[in-house]
Amino acid sequence: MAESRLITDKINKKSSFIDMTLTRLSRQLVFAFFNRIRHGQVKVVETVRNSEHKEFLFGNNNEFEATIFIHDTRFYSRLILGGSIGAGESYIEGWWDSPDVTKVIEFFSINLDLINDIEDKLNWLKKPLQPIINLLNTNTRKKAKKNIVAHYDLGNELYSRFLDPTMLYSSAIYPSEQSTLHEASLNKLKVICDNLQLKPGEHLLEIGTGWGALAIYAAKHYDCYVTTTTISEEQYRYVSDLVEASGLTSKITLLKSDYRDLTGKFDKLVSVEMIEAVGHRYFDEYFSICAERLNPGGRMLIQSILIEDERYDSYKNSTDFIQKYIFPGGALPSKQVVYESVKNNTTLLPIDFQAFGHDYAKTLNAWRVSFNNNWQKIKPFGYDDKFKRLWNFYFHYCEGGFLQNKIDVAHFVFKKTTNA
Repeated sequence: MAESRLITDKINKKSSFIDMTLTRLSRQLVFAFFNRIRHGQVKVVETVRNSEHKEFLFGNNNEFEATIFIHDTRFYSRLILGGSIGAGESYIEGWWDSPDVTKVIEFFSINLDLINDIEDKLNWLKKPLQPIINLLNTNTRKKAKKNIVAHYDLGNELYSRFLDPTMLYSSAIYPSEQSTLHEASLNKLKVICDNLQLKPGEHLLEIGTGWGALAIYAAKHYDCYVTTTTISEEQYRYVSDLVEASGLTSKITLLKSDYRDLTGKFDKLVSVEMIEAVGHRYFDEYFSICAERLNPGGRMLIQSILIEDERYDSYKNSTDFIQKYIFPGGALPSKQVVYESVKNNTTLLPIDFQAFGHDYAKTLNAWRVSFNNNWQKIKPFGYDDKFKRLWNFYFHYCEGGFLQNKIDVAHFVFKKTTNA
């Protein structure tokens, strides 16, 4: 027994020594990279338990300032080994924080070349595995269903606690700086229907029902027929009850089908932030199917989150925090990718393009505030504090990306040629 205890003690001491050495080396590497910051300043404050606070300032100007509080030095090794994913994971663990996490995200967005350099030089261990990771994330029908369940079937109770009354889980469009999220969501619905030029009696196909706001709005305010499809069990049950309660069963047909299984012809087609769940390999097929469902002369509107054109290839061959923890299988197209895919696979003609990324930043900010204000109502449904920090980081991460134009959101409007 004594000999066994001695061996265990030796192993623990060796493990502790390795951890301390890794932390020390990682801290030196992080500070070395931070010393290369060219845009703005970041203050790092170490507040590790039982030690004095230590402050370090990096950068050479104050055009943009951010502050990071380090509560656990394991943050450094997690950042070195995991890059942006490691930053998110260590935030979830409570190893670091900031008075303004969105500003931290923005700060590193404007120094993105430095972050890419860190990940390129230090994440070589996982690069041989990336093709396998990408293959595992391929959105086959079965995988697409699993990915949707992983996010949208967390529970209607969760989403109802931070979304506005429309239950729209996509970017709003703010008509003015003073507009509420609810007003901005209703405005977005009107913008979509107007851009589609919806007319009474027309038949609209919606790919990706969400919680039914657009289908209900179009049927009520534009007197059209709507066929809408979802593969989320939670959303299907919710919208089924909503359509019946709204007295619109004669106007709205709700399906629980993959978009690849849809049949028939429609006057108009809309898909709001669903393309991100399609997968890079399936963009061509997706647009081809959309075009096939449209009558000649029909309009299609796609609302999509976009990655920058110049970053698309590197993004496509990597995995980020959102893909790992929030939207498994998620894949953002770029503006160029959308236009090339439509051009090469359909007879659709581009009619209009409107980007509104900063509206998404405001939307995310409103969701985060509502999420935190209602946390005591969310928690009883089985969500813990790590879940809270995960979602807060998700909101901050995306808000910062939109504010710095590293990601965008836009409406693409296309029209099918009359001789198709």
